[in-house]
Amino acid sequence: MSTKSKEVRPRPFAPQISLLVVSGACAFMLISFWFFYPSWERAFRSDASPVSWLSGALLLTLSVLSLRLWSDGGLPPRLGGWLALAAFVLALDEQFMLHELWKYRCHELTSLCEAKWVRELPMLAVAVVGLITTVFLHRALPARLTRCLLWAGIATGLWAILVDQVPMPYMIATLEEAFEVLAEALVLAALLTVQPDRHASMGD
Repeated sequence: MSTKSKEVRPRPFAPQISLLVVSGACAFMLISFWFFYPSWERAFRSDASPVSWLSGALLLTLSVLSLRLWSDGGLPPRLGGWLALAAFVLALDEQFMLHELWKYRCHELTSLCEAKWVRELPMLAVAVVGLITTVFLHRALPARLTRCLLWAGIATGLWAILVDQVPMPYMIATLEEAFEVLAEALVLAALLTVQPDRHASMGD
């Protein structure tokens, strides 16, 4: 059996699993909205909120899953390792607000931060690197469902970054963290559809 044919086969019940992951993330956010209502905005803050916690949890799960797919042949080794590292760094950023620290304190390190694009460099890098990574994932994972979920995830992630960078109506701007969570859930759902390479997992 060719490598390509093994890659194309989806996991059993892949559409149902993907739907559960995305629906679960949306349900979590709706419950957060309900618990905090009428001050529902508090549930969607970028720090110390239920939705920001969920974002970090999804990113850490994505990192661990990438390692698993790396080990069982579901992802090419370099791509699996890179995705695991990138997701772990993003999880740290979500928990410790690293890009916010750069945005608001980098002027203490360099005068270059007088330029807005320098202050926003981490977020711009996430957009560019995320897009490039998705292109490589698209090539490595030919299954249609996987590709659709991946591109839906990166599109939602790019929208979240745009909301962060460009003035938006109040409701949309407040839901920036929700868009990030939806993007992460879609990418996680995509990787959960990937069938491991049984020969790699058995050491053949």
